Amino acid sequence: MSADPERSVAYRARHALEVGALRAISMALHVLPRRTALGLGGLIGRVAWMIRVRRGLILDNLAIAFPDLAEDERKRLGRASTENFGRTVAEFLRFPGGDRDRVGDIVEFRGLGRLHQLRDEGQSAALVTGHLGAWALYVAALADAGLEPALLVGKQTNPGVDRLILELPGDAVTFISKGRTAPRHMLQAIRAGRVMVMVADHYSSDQKLRVDFLGRPAYTLPLPGALVEKHGLSLFRMAGRRVAGGRHVVDIDPIPLESREDRDAMRVHVAQQMNEALGEAIRHCPEQYYWFHDRWKHRER
Repeated sequence: MSADPERSVAYRARHALEVGALRAISMALHVLPRRTALGLGGLIGRVAWMIRVRRGLILDNLAIAFPDLAEDERKRLGRASTENFGRTVAEFLRFPGGDRDRVGDIVEFRGLGRLHQLRDEGQSAALVTGHLGAWALYVAALADAGLEPALLVGKQTNPGVDRLILELPGDAVTFISKGRTAPRHMLQAIRAGRVMVMVADHYSSDQKLRVDFLGRPAYTLPLPGALVEKHGLSLFRMAGRRVAGGRHVVDIDPIPLESREDRDAMRVHVAQQMNEALGEAIRHCPEQYYWFHDRWKHRER
């Protein structure tokens, strides 16, 4: 059955309005001083909390991750996380302005030495991160630090928004869209010695790998395990947090792995170690984590 023409026109109009609004907001944030722009983002996040945008899901997730915390403390963390998300969005949208030229002053990396060594040897590495701090900014900052990141990304339902998001970091980051061509592009990035970056803390629709995440079993992205097992890549965790003065500190740490008897066992081991490493970073700074996502959903086949 063909799509309703009026509905198609309405969809296109809505998508165009979304893109136009985002571009207008991005331009406005460029003009504002950085501190003011981030303050505005935090204020929008606070309003979102006050009008209960996904508040129930946020508190449910916090109850799973921190069952021993008092309800008032979980509410404090939830409110803080929505404010951080507002700042993160503002930071990302204003990145093409002056922030791109001074990202090295905004983001301080610790532990990049091993990645630089692998780069100098012409080798790739797998870098997993989560929705912590200002995660998208950190990927762009890797390029400023002398590395060549390739980021695996999903597609937005609005193609215009998708293009806008991919434009913001400029040419510093190579984006690999999930889909049938992703394995070929990832292999090219690995052979070129790029750092293969994956945001690996969300629900995976590939329901083959289910291991603990923050104390409860969750479907987990199998790709890092496949890269380690098949291509022998070293695995690292990237975990950043917002600190005083609008700056960020980002730690790059190797994830310890042991050999396993077969391919499947190795991939499970990688997923377990990865989730443990990401969970440790989230527990250290829960007020800067993105709790809006239904991480522990379980769908019966």
